[in-house]
Amino acid sequence: MKALEPDDDDVVTLLSDVLEDLGVDNARLLLAPNPDNGIVRDAIIVDAEDEDGVQPETLVMLIGARGRAALPAIRRIMAHRPAAIAVKGNERELEATAQLLEPAGIGLIAVAPGLRWDDFKRIVMDRIHENDVPGDSPTSVHRDLFAIAQTTATLTNGHVVIEDPGNQVLAYSPASNDVDELRRLSILARRGPERYQKLLKESGVYKHLQATEAPVHVEANPDAGLRERVAIGIHAGSRVMGYIWLQEGAEPLAANTDRLMVGAARHAAVELVRHRNEQSQSMREDRVSSLLSGTAQVHSQAQSAGIDPSKPAALVLISAGGLDQSAAGLQLRRGELSNLASIHAAGYRPGAVVGALGLETAIILPDLDPAKSLPAINRLVNTIVRDATTHLHFHVQAAVGPIVPRLDALSATLDHVRNVLKVLEATPSIRVASYSDVETTVLTNELLELLGSRTTLRHEGITKLCSLYPEFALTLLTYLEFFGDVNRCAEELAIHRNTVHYRLRRACEVAGLDLQSADQRLLAHLQIRLWTYAGTKG
Repeated sequence: MKALEPDDDDVVTLLSDVLEDLGVDNARLLLAPNPDNGIVRDAIIVDAEDEDGVQPETLVMLIGARGRAALPAIRRIMAHRPAAIAVKGNERELEATAQLLEPAGIGLIAVAPGLRWDDFKRIVMDRIHENDVPGDSPTSVHRDLFAIAQTTATLTNGHVVIEDPGNQVLAYSPASNDVDELRRLSILARRGPERYQKLLKESGVYKHLQATEAPVHVEANPDAGLRERVAIGIHAGSRVMGYIWLQEGAEPLAANTDRLMVGAARHAAVELVRHRNEQSQSMREDRVSSLLSGTAQVHSQAQSAGIDPSKPAALVLISAGGLDQSAAGLQLRRGELSNLASIHAAGYRPGAVVGALGLETAIILPDLDPAKSLPAINRLVNTIVRDATTHLHFHVQAAVGPIVPRLDALSATLDHVRNVLKVLEATPSIRVASYSDVETTVLTNELLELLGSRTTLRHEGITKLCSLYPEFALTLLTYLEFFGDVNRCAEELAIHRNTVHYRLRRACEVAGLDLQSADQRLLAHLQIRLWTYAGTKG
């Protein structure tokens, strides 16, 4: 059966999205709907004696019957072919229901007995409404916050909830079996339980979160069933925009959790302020492009981002090449990489700007110290690459540009930094390199590119040599690169030294070269290197 193909600009909610929000403790998918029936546009509560309002693309919550007792009602409901039916009961109790629904292509969800139906519906409708509003809407910021929550949870080995200043839940990482009762109740009710909020306020936790950007550690309370937590305020100047709560999971929290939480809070603050100012999500990419434009826009964009354009800065480019995925898959993974880099970069520099630049992820690091910052930048970038490899599971390489005296000078380094990435692509084992590490290779490649673009600058004899006698040309190149050492040349090419002499003599005859001339040696070296460089690129 053909899967649904919504319009490109039609943002839909899939049943899988809803189940991710509900969490495995609250609902389990016993039977997946057919591929053409997986979209959910509405959710309704239906009594076992009533089927009014049931339509296609609806998630039906059946009340008043559970287990096998729900079969008569389900027979009536399935005639309207909803996307799925949610019923309270376990897998054994709903086995007959699954057998009934499977031929019709309707999904079946087993709901935990303790979950209230109004809570279930609120979670479903929140996800539907989030996806219904296009562009830069009041809920578009939630998608960014959910991404921040998920990335932070992955990096710290914990579970994350992001709240507004009134303790209303804005976003959270997907639930799993090791969440405690407090986190489960917070997600279901979309706010922290009042009893626990009161306890935190009385103990001074919120007072601390409002006064400083430093994380607060809240010890576990086994008697109350609460695991260890780390919390941090989301600050924008003197204003508190919300809070991030991290609960310990099945594994211990990461050693750099505090720094990651600082980065997550700064990144969340940028998204919340951008939303409040009604700026589009594409501004991140536009800001990166503007800051690297080398035009008058640099100063206005820097000031709007709170960056001093007169202070030193550096550019980092991250490449996640070699991903064998669809266009949508690539976009998703690059978005995940951008979120990860944003959290780390914000932890290092509050004014760091992260966004897409072509196929790479760009990080602009402002307000640097030319004498001291480079080692810290290298540590930062190595951490980003390590975490991207560990948590996102794909090959990442990063190029660190030189520190320039002013922000508006960054544009002049862009080509150099991109060429560092090209050098890294040729050596996959190297994950991070600064411009100074590979400066000679970068400049040589740029020289060959320049020479390659000037097609009239060719020696006719050397062109003939490379075209008709490639072995002679490679022998001459190897001889020149080993400073005229015939023995080393023979060893490198695994041939007899007499063969080296023969090939060199024939190469000079064909090309009309005199190796006693320094100019002719230089020209031969450059042109044969260009020939091999072009062949490698091809």
